[in-house]
Amino acid sequence: MNIAKHIATLAVLAGFAAVTASSAGAHYIWIERDAKSAKLYFGEVNEVREKSPGRMDSIKAPTAWAGKPDAALTVNRTPAHFALVGASGASATPLGPQLLATEAGYGVQDWTRQGIGIVKPMFYARHSAFPVAATPEAQHKLDIVPVGGSRDTFQVFLGGKPLAKTKVNLYAPNDWSQDHSTGEDGTVKLPLPWRGQYVLEVIQKEDSVGEFEGKKFYAYRHRAILTIVKRDGLSFKGTGGGASWSAPAAMNVTYPAVTPGPPGANQPAKMTAPAKMGQ
Repeated sequence: MNIAKHIATLAVLAGFAAVTASSAGAHYIWIERDAKSAKLYFGEVNEVREKSPGRMDSIKAPTAWAGKPDAALTVNRTPAHFALVGASGASATPLGPQLLATEAGYGVQDWTRQGIGIVKPMFYARHSAFPVAATPEAQHKLDIVPVGGSRDTFQVFLGGKPLAKTKVNLYAPNDWSQDHSTGEDGTVKLPLPWRGQYVLEVIQKEDSVGEFEGKKFYAYRHRAILTIVKRDGLSFKGTGGGASWSAPAAMNVTYPAVTPGPPGANQPAKMTAPAKMGQ
């Protein structure tokens, strides 16, 4: 056994903590998929998946697309999730390596007691092939993408520009979590020791007074989620959870092999300072 490698692995694992109870405004949307279908959920990946009738109904009219906004997907509400269907039908495989969804109809929330204020939540979700040969284009107002040619680096964008020094929450396949922070170029390198599904989360509060459905708000609260599936690594069985994710189905997705591009092609974009924002 390589003792140094074993010690390094233990150090990574020690950095993960068990997910704690939900806090106010902790819900988000995220995408899960297999080879032929994709599902959009509302809740918290390792805690709760809301149902309809119920809190899932607060997600009123999500939109979704495959790769580009003009490749719209049909969004069908079911009692447990939203089914994302390609133009050729759910039994075909036109979905592609990048799936995106957004929900702009969520009502104004008064989270003053939680220190957040009166805000208009905005939800963004992306499911990406992983790894990727080239960094995908940022499309959401707040977006998280894997960096091309890398197996552990991601980049956060706000308004199309890399977002520096912002917190990234990482949820591992065994229900453990870690907090990290992006660098000056908006990138973050994450430990991904287990095979399975990982969920990355970023939140940004944008001060802006407005009104939605007759209710005044004082800021947008943007919440972005990236879902990836890592096909190699340690087994997460016996490490603290994992019951919330079905490994066999999600692992059946096949993407083209990653091949390096020309020098500099897969480098993250340079940092441009965003407007002053926070949680």
